[in-house]
Amino acid sequence: MVNPLNWEKNSCQKFRDLLESLPAGKEIRRGMEEWRAVLPQEDTRHLGLCRDCLQALEDMVETREALAGYEAPVPGPWFKTKVMAAIAAQEREEEAQDGVWISVRRLAPRAVALSALLLVLGGSWAVQQRNRDLTNGRSADIVGDASGTQNLYDDVSVNLLEARP
Repeated sequence: MVNPLNWEKNSCQKFRDLLESLPAGKEIRRGMEEWRAVLPQEDTRHLGLCRDCLQALEDMVETREALAGYEAPVPGPWFKTKVMAAIAAQEREEEAQDGVWISVRRLAPRAVALSALLLVLGGSWAVQQRNRDLTNGRSADIVGDASGTQNLYDDVSVNLLEARP
């Protein structure tokens, strides 16, 4: 089954490619009807069916008429130097604006490496401390520390059976 939308897109694309390949220049001044006469018969039929391609042809004719008298200026001998200096100035300006973030980007891997090193050192110190406490006979459990220190908050706990009258 042939997709009519796909056919239409292909026809429009072929027509627009044809428009781009048409000759251009100061000496070629044609109106809408003159360009239609130059087009192949298949594309002329397509123009009758497709409003978008007809608009594209009208736009091309208007653009070529507007640019018919335009002559591009010849660049001076220092044109390349000026352009390259402007590009370099723009790059310096962008670098100055992003200078802080460039430093942060350069510093980030070092900060990550330092953090990893501190984690490894701190973890190994904690494991050694735990092993040392176990060998000395002390409990290595920090939450339920049975080191023998007196709990200062025992005054608050009261046996419920003793509190009854």
